[in-house]
Formats: sequence, structure tokens, C-alpha cells
Amino acid sequence: MAPYRRKQRAKRTRTYRIWHKRVGLALFVVFAIVSISGILLAYKDLMGLKPKTQNVVLTNDWKSVEELLITAQTIVTDSLGLDATIDRLDIRPDKGVVKVLFKNHFTELQLSGMTAELLSVQTRSDHIIERIHDGSIIEFYTSQSDVSKWVFSTLSGIGLLGLVVTGLGLWYAPRSMKSKD
Repeated sequence: MAPYRRKQRAKRTRTYRIWHKRVGLALFVVFAIVSISGILLAYKDLMGLKPKTQNVVLTNDWKSVEELLITAQTIVTDSLGLDATIDRLDIRPDKGVVKVLFKNHFTELQLSGMTAELLSVQTRSDHIIERIHDGSIIEFYTSQSDVSKWVFSTLSGIGLLGLVVTGLGLWYAPRSMKSKD
């Protein structure tokens, strides 16, 4: 290989190394948060981060969705003193259970679909970890827009892509120089 081309490749390798180090150091905390929360989410059932779904005796006489909503809102405001704005219902017909999740806190109520009886009140730790994982935890405590989620995801995605590209350059450059000798 010509000395000029060797110097050019060496210079490019140094540039890759510098950028690889800068991006890695700048986004170290972001990558640590994403990786740790991702591991926790992968093992959320084994670690008990998600409440176990209760079982009830099944019948064909289910309460109306409206009645279940009213019951859940009454329980959460009167007994727990929390905001009653419902985010979603998770209806499990095979278990006879309705899970009620709220918009402004991580409480989960489980109600019997047949009697509207309260079966369980627990915190959804997995939802907290999901919000940390995608960066939306900032919005949860400040506003209801998705800006920080987009910034966090874009920053971590572009940063990781940059590390992949510079890492490949750092891996390939020495092999390339040796093979051209």
C-alpha cells in the first residue's frame, strides 16, 4: 500500500476513535438507562414487576363497561384519594377480570367482570420502567406531550447508530491495512 494511502487510513481511524469516544461518553447515561430498563422489562414477569391477574368464577352475566368504569372511579377517588382519569381498560374474558389503568398515576385496579367487586389494587412498576425506558417519564411529571420521548429516542438511536458506524470503522481499519501490505 502506498504511504499516502496508509496515512490517510490511519487518519480516518483516529477520527473514528475520537468520535466513538465522544459519542460514547456523551451518551453514556442514556445508554445505561435504556439498557438497564430494557433488561428489567424483559424479566418483568419473573421479577414480579407486573401485578398477577386475579381469577374469578366465570359466568355469562358481565357488568356493563360503564358500571365497571364508575366503580373503578369511585374506588380510586374515595378509598385511595387519587385522580380518577382512566387511561384504559384491559378486559380479560377468559379470567373474568377487568384491569383499570389510570392516566395520572401507576395504580392498577382489578375488578371482577361479573360483580364489579374489587379484586386487587397494585402499582404497575412495569409501566414506570417503560416510561423510563422510552424517556416519557419526563412528560409524565411535567406535561402530557411526547417531546421528551421523541428527543430521548432520537438521541439514543442516532447515538447508537454513530457508535455502530465508528465501531465498524475501528474494527475494519486495522484489518484493511494488514491485508494491503
